[in-house]
Amino acid sequence: MIPPALDYALRVTRELGLSGESSCVDRDKPLRVYIAVEGRLAGHPDHEVALLWTECHGWAIAVEKPGTAELEVVEHLGGAVEPPPRTVARWVRRVLARHSPDLARNSTNNVPAPHSGQVA
Repeated sequence: MIPPALDYALRVTRELGLSGESSCVDRDKPLRVYIAVEGRLAGHPDHEVALLWTECHGWAIAVEKPGTAELEVVEHLGGAVEPPPRTVARWVRRVLARHSPDLARNSTNNVPAPHSGQVA
């Protein structure tokens, strides 16, 4: 039988559309979960992104420093420690969209992208 906290982490993983292949669980107290997430953050374009959960603090998005296993938390999901999986997935998608390296690159000083000279 799967412990309730692990079942919860699996449901969040599925809600994000991930296989859970790049995740791990530390069963020591406090229980901790690591889930690798597809995407990059503008302030850390060369860092892998991960979703972290602890039974004490809930969810956070972190980046892995290149060449190390060190994690830097970028943002916490406030509120309940175990919000519904759909809530977690929406939050992750919003954070990734808001911190997208492409969005940051294209919105610098609100300068329009250069025109190709062709008219559609």
